[in-house]
Amino acid sequence: MTRSEFTDGALWLGREFLKFFISPVGVTSGLIDAFRGWRFSRSWVRFGFHLPSVVLLFSVYLVLGFSLLGREDSRIQLLSVQSEKRCVTRLMEESCDELNEDEFSKVPGLSNMEIVQYKTVPISDLAKRYIELLSKRILSIQSKNQIAHYRLGMIYNLTERYEEATSEMSELANGKYGECVQANAWMAKDLLKKRAAGGEVTTSELVAQLEKASKWKDVDLRLVSYLARILEETGDTAKAISLTRQAVAKRPELNLDLARLYYRQGYQQELRSAANSAEDLFIKRINTSKEKESDRLAVAETRRMTGRLEQAAEILVEGLAIKNSGPATRRELSEIYRLIYLKSVFQTEAGTYQADLEQLEKVADTDPSNSNISGEIAKLLSLKLKPTKKLVDVLRKQIESGISSVEAHLLLAEGYLETGNNKEAIRNWELALGKNPNQVSALNNLALVLAKESENNIDRSLELLNKANALSPNNAEVLDSLGDILIMAKRPKDAINKFELAIRFDTQRIGTRKKLVDAYQSNGMEDDAKTLSKVIEKMERIKAEEEAKTKELSESN
Repeated sequence: MTRSEFTDGALWLGREFLKFFISPVGVTSGLIDAFRGWRFSRSWVRFGFHLPSVVLLFSVYLVLGFSLLGREDSRIQLLSVQSEKRCVTRLMEESCDELNEDEFSKVPGLSNMEIVQYKTVPISDLAKRYIELLSKRILSIQSKNQIAHYRLGMIYNLTERYEEATSEMSELANGKYGECVQANAWMAKDLLKKRAAGGEVTTSELVAQLEKASKWKDVDLRLVSYLARILEETGDTAKAISLTRQAVAKRPELNLDLARLYYRQGYQQELRSAANSAEDLFIKRINTSKEKESDRLAVAETRRMTGRLEQAAEILVEGLAIKNSGPATRRELSEIYRLIYLKSVFQTEAGTYQADLEQLEKVADTDPSNSNISGEIAKLLSLKLKPTKKLVDVLRKQIESGISSVEAHLLLAEGYLETGNNKEAIRNWELALGKNPNQVSALNNLALVLAKESENNIDRSLELLNKANALSPNNAEVLDSLGDILIMAKRPKDAINKFELAIRFDTQRIGTRKKLVDAYQSNGMEDDAKTLSKVIEKMERIKAEEEAKTKELSESN
């Protein structure tokens, strides 16, 4: 290499070194210059000098570039470590769960298994502020850091900034920063609480969060159980069973939920297996220092589902005797006694009914607040059985206290109507509607009886029936009743329309056709009336023939 070439190379190296700090792109342009120099001069010496220099500078650039990025990662890692030292993420999760437990545990339909005790340690206000500061510092460097967003969301929750917590968790749950199943679990609980409070939460929205949350290894298994129940209700029983079995592997107590699922589906063999496993687990805690009321209730439920009613009652009676139980035990025992009573109800050869009313009194003695008692007492009227004075007093007290069931009032109303006591029938339909304003049969029957009692009630009867029709637009019984009231209101044309609709939705209604004939005649439609009368005659003849055949078969058998 000549002196001139060496000088040129040194000057070039200096220029390229300066270019590196001014513009890293200059490194690339230097490499291109070297190639061009070789192409025109064909001097391997000059090119050989240029090439190592460019490679060296490019290497330095890469080292410095990665070190800058490395320093950013190091800062984030350092901040994350400091934040975790203040309070680890798992303990923050449990603190949030503990804070929300009272509200969440009241969600209807949750598994009633005992939850794992939270291993929470108090998080000071100073620590919360410091964790929030560190999380925000991380996000100022790396705005999509998932863990920082998650911890920040939990801090908002723990400091009762609910809207900010929901905003953070919602973005995480929807995958804005990648999959975050912990946030899905938080959102699933939040949606369940909203639904329980009457908020508008769609089933598809809830299922989407529950399905993602169920992938989390530390998920609250009550969420998995709830998801299984929804899947069962929507017809995906196989997946519901699979999910519950997976949950059982983590918490054997959930064998009770699995047994309930099999019980509802009528899988007797699988039910016995799951119920026995659950019973073996819970019965070990009975008569020990670890016993809880829920343990006896669980054992009683497994026995009830497998038909061992007397044994189920026995375990609960024992609990009441040692005063290790409360209202829940009394209610369950009352229900078991009710099931035993129902087995005593039978029809004699003469067509009358018999029942062990002393057993029904036992149901009432165990838990007088059990609203199902009023329903069973009311059924006695339809069975033509006279309730005892004690049962009548129980029914009266339940009605006065407002705990009687809607079913009881409907049955009582029908019973009073059959005996001609319209006043009491109206009263019980009114009470039923007070508990459930959308009870279609109560609206229908009350409207009819009110209109028959007095013409002054026709407007109210129409109002009740229009509401029933809006709730159940294809209900032939309601349409038939509307036709009746419209005839009373001297509106035969409107009545004809309702009667025709009733027949359209129930083609076997002979009684409605007879009313329609009268309506046709009142409206001067004689031809239509004659045609329909012939149809009625044919239907009645066919019906009489079918009844005769049925009677003949029954007598021959």
